[in-house]
Amino acid sequence: AELEAKLDDMDDELASNEDAEGAITPTASHNEAPTDEAEDASFMSESIYGKLSSDSPKAKRPKRSRRKSMPILHEHLEPGSQIKTLPAHNDTITALDFDIPFGTMVTAALDDTVRVWDLSAGRCIGFLEGHTASVRCLQVEDNIVATGSSDASIRLWDLSRAKYDPYATPEPDKSSTTDEEDDGLSYGNDDEDHSPPTPPPSSLSDCPLFSLEAHVDSITALHFRNDTLVSGSADKTLRQWDLTNGRCVQTLDVLWAAAQASSTIGTNTSSSSSWRPSVKNRGGGDMDADFVGALQCFDAALACGTADGMVRLWDLRSGQVHRSLVGHTGPVTCLQFDEVHLVTGSADRSIRKFAIQIWDLRTGGIFDAYAYEQPVTSMMFDSRRIVAAAGEDLVKIYDKAESRQWDCGPGDNRSVVERVAVKDGYLVEGRRDGGVGVWSC
Repeated sequence: AELEAKLDDMDDELASNEDAEGAITPTASHNEAPTDEAEDASFMSESIYGKLSSDSPKAKRPKRSRRKSMPILHEHLEPGSQIKTLPAHNDTITALDFDIPFGTMVTAALDDTVRVWDLSAGRCIGFLEGHTASVRCLQVEDNIVATGSSDASIRLWDLSRAKYDPYATPEPDKSSTTDEEDDGLSYGNDDEDHSPPTPPPSSLSDCPLFSLEAHVDSITALHFRNDTLVSGSADKTLRQWDLTNGRCVQTLDVLWAAAQASSTIGTNTSSSSSWRPSVKNRGGGDMDADFVGALQCFDAALACGTADGMVRLWDLRSGQVHRSLVGHTGPVTCLQFDEVHLVTGSADRSIRKFAIQIWDLRTGGIFDAYAYEQPVTSMMFDSRRIVAAAGEDLVKIYDKAESRQWDCGPGDNRSVVERVAVKDGYLVEGRRDGGVGVWSC
């Protein structure tokens, strides 16, 4: 108790110092010359690129309750060790994401439910209710969750309002004959065949923030950062939203923008910027390609992968396509970029890694590529590894540090992995049977 009190005092002192520094920070001079718009017309200006590796201030969010500790158990396990298995849903997992290892996870499935999980205890906290159809995509960032649904709406949620104490000791099971306490970090499972646990009925009733409604068809991709959210829909448009007032501030017509980019570039360069007829899913199966398969935004930069196999880079300031990356022959299903690489996955059974000196598009090109036997349905990377779901009961992992590929999973012909997420070597995968597995990688 004394240690926790000291930690609280240190937090208060740091907050006071930050406020004091903010109060004496000088503002920019009003006599500075305005930036030449012509010099800032590139897809990624130098100022935006600099923000990728800087500690830029984040938009104000509801204060997150301080965690008593940061679990790092998985770092001491052998890669490929199973931490937990959750019978999360009764149908195929369509989307999942989590904040930190052993933190909070949100899952969505074709059973039309969205569930919130305490990964440390392996317990379902509750349901996010409000959508009238299945959720196709979601993102978890601190306390904030964004969900995009087949009902053409996007909903924002604040999990800090949940009526749930992650550190509360669960009621003892009087029917149990063991005196062992659950420390929340065990990776054994008492019963893998039981149905999903029923959460308290009103635990998340105060979490809804607001709904964004402007699309006229299913939301298939979204990404938000700070106060900006960008969504992609089966209505063939991208929309940029201002989360401070909940309004759509820009609509991008993908087909029109692609045609404009083609006519602007002219015939002296490749005509790859124009829209290509949708290519069939060569991986087989009954998977229908989403028109907008994946997207990610950072400041004014937006990367978007579509059903024609193209990855287009946009400038949200002008609403124009500034570069198109050609390489995939099937619909793009997933993508992610950092300050060094843009990695994309496709139904053409490959992941292509574009080595770009990010935002200096004159040096754009394919850095590496590797193929799988089935379509890539989900992909994410952290500082060391790229993980992918590729139509198997195993997760495909590429270790960037050792330049090797390996499989993570039981490999016992269980249900196919559909969705993956990884952070700091903590891997979560969702399957067609509604199960979720947690692994160390």
